[in-house]
Amino acid sequence: MAKTVVVGGGIGGCAAALALHRAGADVIIYEAAPELKELGAGINVQAVAVSVLTDLGIPLEKFHAPSEGDAIFTSAVEYFTAEGFFISSEKVGLAAGASQPQLSAHRAKFHSTLLAECLRVLGQEKVILNSRFTQLESFEDHVILHFEKTTTKDPMPPVRCDFAVGADGLKSRVCRALLGDGAPRYTGRMIYRGLCEVEAIHADGCTVSLCGHENGNFICYPISEGMREKGQFLCNWGLCVLRTHPGGEEKWTSEATLEEIREELEEFGGNRFAGLTPLQLAERTEKIIGWSLFDRDPLESFDFGSVTLLGDAAHPLLPYGSQGATQAIMDAEALGVSYQNAMAKGTGIRGCVKEYSDLRCEVTGKVVIANRDMGSTAVLRVAAVETQGMAVDEKRTWCAEHGKRLHDEVIQKYRASMPKSVRAVAER
Repeated sequence: MAKTVVVGGGIGGCAAALALHRAGADVIIYEAAPELKELGAGINVQAVAVSVLTDLGIPLEKFHAPSEGDAIFTSAVEYFTAEGFFISSEKVGLAAGASQPQLSAHRAKFHSTLLAECLRVLGQEKVILNSRFTQLESFEDHVILHFEKTTTKDPMPPVRCDFAVGADGLKSRVCRALLGDGAPRYTGRMIYRGLCEVEAIHADGCTVSLCGHENGNFICYPISEGMREKGQFLCNWGLCVLRTHPGGEEKWTSEATLEEIREELEEFGGNRFAGLTPLQLAERTEKIIGWSLFDRDPLESFDFGSVTLLGDAAHPLLPYGSQGATQAIMDAEALGVSYQNAMAKGTGIRGCVKEYSDLRCEVTGKVVIANRDMGSTAVLRVAAVETQGMAVDEKRTWCAEHGKRLHDEVIQKYRASMPKSVRAVAER
């Protein structure tokens, strides 16, 4: 049984550890955080990724039950112009005929569900916190990893393993050790996010809503099944806008003020979600977090001998189309399948890494490029461009007449281009 180290205990790292454990690997997670705090806000995880997690043995209710993950079973995504004119909508998850739901969840609760499963399956002693990766030494048949205590920077004993997986996020130290600097590329955009409570639900209480155009777009969706059952709305919202380079590093926890985004939110005042405008939702928010958005040009390979990369460490994505967590989980699935295949064929860790790279490197690179073009959210840009200069009534009529075309040409074209489950493809 090969000793495998996963560097990073986030969503992708936990999913990778579970998939590799299921495939027969002896897995240990090293996580830089001294303690796992509730960071981030909402995420959407597509049905294809939820299927991966349930196949790994996590009951769906662990994600959905109000007393546990509290995630919403998402039914649809709807798109509006900046003025509030309906453009189109798409059914998702169970409503679209998938075998599993799409989930709208609080990132921390979703991650906690995965982490709890890792602790249960791997054992407490195999999830090691306060361990920041510093460097690696790669040999023909093993890898030596070096860590330091995050809190004190004291060096830790070297860790020898057969296989190392870098799942340590956008600013991946493992990626830097393999590729040199590899600094992420600033995209010219910043996203502001917040959570607020509303005493009414929007639509069916399970819908993701977007409005705006290329230079600024707003998204909101529910992330608490418990509140939905009470007829209330725990609203996760985000505003993605153009900004000059901030001059610092990307952070998840940079607090922002409402005044920084008030004018841009006011532009979308024709939209109402649970009876409130985007600005009114932001005004109900106690803490607004803003951070700059970076990605990285697609890599040519994920094959580094006995080391590979996964999730944002391999292919950081702009936040369009609900792909970030989804693609990290699908990386994990492919890695588990590749490990199992390699052990059966006798091709070892290097055979595993090669197969994984072949399965995931090119297809995730295409997702990076598609998300630079706004993913399915590009329908907002297309509608804005094609209605530029129209009077209000003319624009409203145009949206009603062209919504079906935009659904097919923009939204569904993007969805159809997304990677498929490697296990499902193999079974077929």
